[in-house]
Amino acid sequence: MNDYTKKLSAPKTVAGIVLAVIVLIIAQGLAILLSTLLAEMGLPSAVCNIIAGALYVAFAFGGTKILADKFLKISVEEMRIKPIRIKATWVITAFLMPALVLLLSVLSGGEWAVSRFDGATTFAVVTGAVFFYGLATGIVEEMVFRGIIMSCLEKRFGRGIAVAVPSVLFGLLHIIGNELDFISIIQLIIAGSVVGILFSAIAYESNSIWNNALVHGIWNIFMGTGILHIGNYADSESIFSFVLKNDSFLISGGDFGIEASVISIFAYLLFTGIAVYRKLKN
Repeated sequence: MNDYTKKLSAPKTVAGIVLAVIVLIIAQGLAILLSTLLAEMGLPSAVCNIIAGALYVAFAFGGTKILADKFLKISVEEMRIKPIRIKATWVITAFLMPALVLLLSVLSGGEWAVSRFDGATTFAVVTGAVFFYGLATGIVEEMVFRGIIMSCLEKRFGRGIAVAVPSVLFGLLHIIGNELDFISIIQLIIAGSVVGILFSAIAYESNSIWNNALVHGIWNIFMGTGILHIGNYADSESIFSFVLKNDSFLISGGDFGIEASVISIFAYLLFTGIAVYRKLKN
């Protein structure tokens, strides 16, 4: 155990994890509140979405830095929140992973449906998907889970716990706000934990949160927002929907959706293997 690890007690580690989640919640709430006020003042929704995304990242980074410097006494650089440096492998992965899930979904059978929105609504959906629910959410969640939480656990308990706990916690937190039956909850925890391990593996391979934040953000844009919906019904709030013919919860992902399906879990495991291979090779 190194000197730094001895300085971070178990209670401080737990407190750091709780405070990190609180930082995320407060940053998100403030960003939404301020962007909503701007929308009520007459600013176009699309512009408000872009501002909300920027505010979300800014508030989260500020809260993260305060938590790291003042409470944990750890630099953000030591938590892998370093100057941005993106690897080509993970840029390709960011787009290839959702493309693979879409391809396998289409091969499983189904049909396309398109929602007809006016121009302003379409622009608002796209900017919300890209800037807030996509990139900003990906950056903030990776800053918190693979930045603060994983680093705290690694310093105190070692790399195994550091990968496992944030990954399971990441899956558990996605239960909040969703009406899920028991099977869907189990499926979500498994899928959320596996994708959390993927993001952790990318962070370790690149020694930075930015590559996993990119993969996470691009995944959110295509799979977790209003641009594309894959499931057993056409989503009226999404621009494109692929309606699956196979209604098995394993294929559809149950109540949570395609992100918890065996198709997505396969993709998570595939790219986790690539990250682990690259880390061992280097």
